[in-house]
Amino acid sequence: MFQKKDLFTIPNLMGYFRILLVPVFIYLYINAHSVTDTYKALAVLILSGVTDFFDGIAARKLHQVTELGKALDPVADKLTLGAVIFCLIRRINGFQYLFLVFIVKELYMLLGNLTAMKLNGKKLDGAAFIGKAATMITYWSMGFFLLFPGMPRAVQIFLMILCGGMITATGLYYLPVFFRLAKKI
Repeated sequence: MFQKKDLFTIPNLMGYFRILLVPVFIYLYINAHSVTDTYKALAVLILSGVTDFFDGIAARKLHQVTELGKALDPVADKLTLGAVIFCLIRRINGFQYLFLVFIVKELYMLLGNLTAMKLNGKKLDGAAFIGKAATMITYWSMGFFLLFPGMPRAVQIFLMILCGGMITATGLYYLPVFFRLAKKI
């Protein structure tokens, strides 16, 4: 499955770096006492996003696409988004519902992937377009929450519903896939 030589490829090192940025973001956000402090946390989120963008390019250009990297990248995405959504619960009413939708969908996807691995010996093929779109929209929305902490409540609600809708749509997209797997059991 994973080979020892794959541990220290440039794209995988970027993935590890993204995971290490998660506690840095959490620390900066929780200890933010001003808008400037919040922008420091946003800078860490942007750095994570830029690293995410370049690790994929590096993997293809350097011919370093690995099974470890294919698993590491979505883990870094989920940890980052989960941390941001969780942190925003502290300051924005309603984020607990978005966090719940996020957790339920991620657990559902994890169980589906584990089932696929057990039945087929492999995980589901990479993320569908809707999953990538949901991740991108959620990243951008979280960035707006950090960039404009005093945004009007109506905009906050719109962005939370948009993210929750995209996350839910992604989970629903995989229902037929998981039903087909369940029939094989």
